[in-house]
Amino acid sequence: MTQTPADLDITTFLVSSIHDMKNSVSVMTALLEDAVSLQKEHACPACSQIGQVFYEAQRVNDNLIQLVTLYKIDQQFYPFDPQEHEMSAFLEEVLARVTPLAEYRKIEVLHECPDGLQGYFDRELIFGTIVQALHNGLRYTHSKILLTVGERDGFLEFRVEDDGSGYPESMLTGDISPNQGIRFATGSTGLGLYFSQVVARIHRNRGRVGTTRLENGGRLGGGVFIMTLP
Repeated sequence: MTQTPADLDITTFLVSSIHDMKNSVSVMTALLEDAVSLQKEHACPACSQIGQVFYEAQRVNDNLIQLVTLYKIDQQFYPFDPQEHEMSAFLEEVLARVTPLAEYRKIEVLHECPDGLQGYFDRELIFGTIVQALHNGLRYTHSKILLTVGERDGFLEFRVEDDGSGYPESMLTGDISPNQGIRFATGSTGLGLYFSQVVARIHRNRGRVGTTRLENGGRLGGGVFIMTLP
């Protein structure tokens, strides 16, 4: 029997459309990454905006992936798969994802990780969260970003710090929830922060739950994104 418009599940339709858009944007970002690399060798006036377009395409791609993932988590069919990971190797993969854009913007990306540190988490969820935090840092920092991971009070702690102007007070004290509204002045929906909070909270161990928070200051004097995992 053919479905009528009234019979269609609009949520399923939207998620399917988002998935298709994500695939197209992924192709765009790959092509733009190649263009950014070529620009280093063949500078031209028309290429001056490629880096910005590359950043925005990656941002859209990240947001689409987050939307699909949040839907799967909400519907309880996300394949949550925490495993043990060697942290220095994990950080290398994360940094490889943001290096092309950082080099284009002449942003120095520093990182610190103790030798032999191990972490237990869902790789795809944490990879996406930390990459998104780094992309956000690249947008607002002045000259450098610091990514650190270590153990604190029995938790694995990720910190992404920048030397920008820091987070506004409303973000430091505001509610990170899907009901917080949209900031039309900045175009922010709060999706990235909400996603990171959901990702942290589904990581649980012996009654302890993962957390996220924002601070200002840190070692670089700007914004600090912090995620802890039990």
